[in-house]
Amino acid sequence: MRIEILDGHRNIGGNKIRVVDSENDAFLLDFGLNFSRWGEFFEEFLNPRTGRILQDLLKLNMVPRLNIYREDLFDGRFEDPVNHSFLFLSHAHADHTGMVGLIDEKIPLLMSKETFAVMSASVNTSNQSVLTQLSGKKRKKASEKDVENGIRPDLTVSVKSKNAEELTRYISFPEKTELDGYRTVEMSALWKDDLFVEPVYHSVIGAAGLVVKVDGFWLAYTGDFRTGPETPEEEKYWLDTLGEKRLSLSLRTSRFFERLKDKRPLVLIVEGTRLAREENVENTEKDVFDNAMKVFKETKKLILVDFPIRHLERLFTFLKVCLENNRKLVLMPKDYAYLIEMERVEPLWKLSEEEKSHIRVYHPGKLTYINLEKEALIRAKSEGILIPPDEINHSPDEYALVSGYWDFPHILDLDEKVLNGAVYIHSTSEAYTEEQEIDARRFMNWLRYFNIKPFGLKERNGSVIFTKEFHASGHVSPKSLEAILNDLKPDYIVPVHTLNPNWFVERWKERVLLDDVIVL
Repeated sequence: MRIEILDGHRNIGGNKIRVVDSENDAFLLDFGLNFSRWGEFFEEFLNPRTGRILQDLLKLNMVPRLNIYREDLFDGRFEDPVNHSFLFLSHAHADHTGMVGLIDEKIPLLMSKETFAVMSASVNTSNQSVLTQLSGKKRKKASEKDVENGIRPDLTVSVKSKNAEELTRYISFPEKTELDGYRTVEMSALWKDDLFVEPVYHSVIGAAGLVVKVDGFWLAYTGDFRTGPETPEEEKYWLDTLGEKRLSLSLRTSRFFERLKDKRPLVLIVEGTRLAREENVENTEKDVFDNAMKVFKETKKLILVDFPIRHLERLFTFLKVCLENNRKLVLMPKDYAYLIEMERVEPLWKLSEEEKSHIRVYHPGKLTYINLEKEALIRAKSEGILIPPDEINHSPDEYALVSGYWDFPHILDLDEKVLNGAVYIHSTSEAYTEEQEIDARRFMNWLRYFNIKPFGLKERNGSVIFTKEFHASGHVSPKSLEAILNDLKPDYIVPVHTLNPNWFVERWKERVLLDDVIVL
């Protein structure tokens, strides 16, 4: 068995891993966007050329030289006699799935149904990018007419004709499922030996790890994960306050590692995101709920809530807070699209009638809506839950509006007297890059201008400080990770998604494998 860490080695994000067996059969683990590497060459208005996207990325060494790419994007071949059986996608964050659109559609994508729902909603509520394309039309080489119009003959172009060839991907789920527009493959047909997908608990619903037998070894890949309640008392609190579904979700990681205990010899590819961070806050989703409850109970004004909509568990947290405080949670149309798509693909997360009664959808001042976003708007209108700004203006204390950085222009439709003294809750991550810090300072201008009181962040000497009481990390703490590995006792440990791999060496010595190519 050969493990190749193609990306995500000694850095956080951009995971691209290949596992090859003795017969040159292989599978891939994630195919994410490495944001730090991307930022060295690109930014919001400087991007690779769509007509030569793979050639550009290959020249900049941002994707591996493997025979895994769509033929309509790239017709080159590499000396790499390996058969790729499938690509496993651990969860729907861009640093793990952000380049999946480049992958040959004939290579099956294995993931949880929840991950597919989040990816589908994300792709279909934003402008289409080749990097993340799951379906739609294939591209083609420039035609003679294109060349006559000044396009170089070596470029690929989009095709708008109804007769254009469809990009139809192979998709596989742990459970047998049919999906319109995709070819589904049973998971048992993907690999020659034992293979199973086991959910883990992360900041995005649907995260999972892969466990597969390769050349006599059991290999487990965690993806990203965190832990949930650790005592019977904590479990009871989760059950009583957040409900049975949320408790079950929070226990997914412990069940994943429990299933590994009899797998020997075991090679564990494991994340270590938080090992290089100095943190003095250790919040859980339970803490987010408790802290939000305090703010809601003390507030008689409009509340603005900011969290990443992919983080549907956080949405359910604030919906529960709204239920307890007799407020309606107001979503943007694109946010409602995530709920609709999740319900369509994985009915487990279908809202109860009580929950539905506390959902409203804001009618923003937009001229165009994209795919599922438009469908969500139309559905909200037909359900009688689409509300204009004036409805919030009339009774601001009855609502909590989900509005993040990119949504704030839409609050300009609200009366100044409604915004004056309103509360903003920052329930997302802190700024990690210089660009994000600039955005945070710009965002504070909005809050200051309208006299909106912030929770979860504050200004100090011209800088924005993130106080984190409304955010819970999606990654396992060093203390919990050490306890898990001491209990599991894997034969080999392969750290990824970390800036501090030596943390593992200090504890488990020769069992830790740090090379980017490992042969066992």
